[in-house]
Amino acid sequence: MPIVQFHLVADQYPDEAVAALLEAASLFYVQALYPTVSPLPLERVRAFATNVPAHRWATGGRLVSDGGTAAPWFTCIALEGRPTGQLQALAAGFTDLVERHLGCERSLIRGTVMQVAPALWSIGGVPASEARASEASLRAG
Repeated sequence: MPIVQFHLVADQYPDEAVAALLEAASLFYVQALYPTVSPLPLERVRAFATNVPAHRWATGGRLVSDGGTAAPWFTCIALEGRPTGQLQALAAGFTDLVERHLGCERSLIRGTVMQVAPALWSIGGVPASEARASEASLRAG
């Protein structure tokens, strides 16, 4: 289930920095969602960056190509039922990673944690409510 997407202005960050961000975000995500699981189910994580051309990104109403500020944002997905504190920790942690790896000013970084009902998320064509039923009951209990 863990999927994080970083929305970035193209050609603003070195490829190595973006690669390091994706690797660090993958590990962080699985550690945050599965703190008591060993080994960590890293194979579940999907992390990717979407690059938007500077002439198609506006911050504060000004295109980056015309001097506007590149201001990254991220979206991540978590199944419903997780504690609010855990979801807030995801948002703070991804913000930390963008700041650290891309050198962005923290106040410019935006993000959201989107919750999805387990019955509406598919794992290999099977609803997560079925595929991960035992894990969900452990979290709830």
